[in-house]
Amino acid sequence: MKNTILILVLSVLLICLYATDNAMGKDEEMEIKVREDKLGDMLLVGVESIDPMESEAYMQMWTKFFEIDEHIAGIVGNTYYGISYMSQNAKGEDTWGYMIAAQVKSLDKIPEGMVSRKIPARNYLVFEHKGPVENIAKTYAYIYGTYAQSGKHKFLFTESLERYDHRYKDGSEDSIVEIWVPVK
Repeated sequence: MKNTILILVLSVLLICLYATDNAMGKDEEMEIKVREDKLGDMLLVGVESIDPMESEAYMQMWTKFFEIDEHIAGIVGNTYYGISYMSQNAKGEDTWGYMIAAQVKSLDKIPEGMVSRKIPARNYLVFEHKGPVENIAKTYAYIYGTYAQSGKHKFLFTESLERYDHRYKDGSEDSIVEIWVPVK
């Protein structure tokens, strides 16, 4: 059931993006770097939203996170994550969740108003989104459209990660955000 909903949500997103790009006359080929990598077990603390499908909701979450992230104990490094996953809404229906978080050493002290998440070690495909984060939907369209259809890898429908490290530069054409998609 969850895989069906995820595929449906991604299909609708891809159709909308395709229609928008064609209406705007944007048929240029995207050059996205892809590599295989592994991540060990991760402990994350941050804020989450269920059903955050509008870009304004994402921006509000990031603002909220940066207002309270100083209260997170034991942060590992200077990297932040946007985590997408299947969840359930207040009605108990399968839906989409998004969490903004920092990796931590332990989950012993979770600040009030924040949540935690454990992500097990996995293999990933890492896609580089280059340019302003406002255009990241095009990179997702490539990943779950063109690349997924190539059959080169079997995607796992579990948490995918956006990794914001020192290469992220708000609004810059040189900004890089890595999108980590779990694979078998």
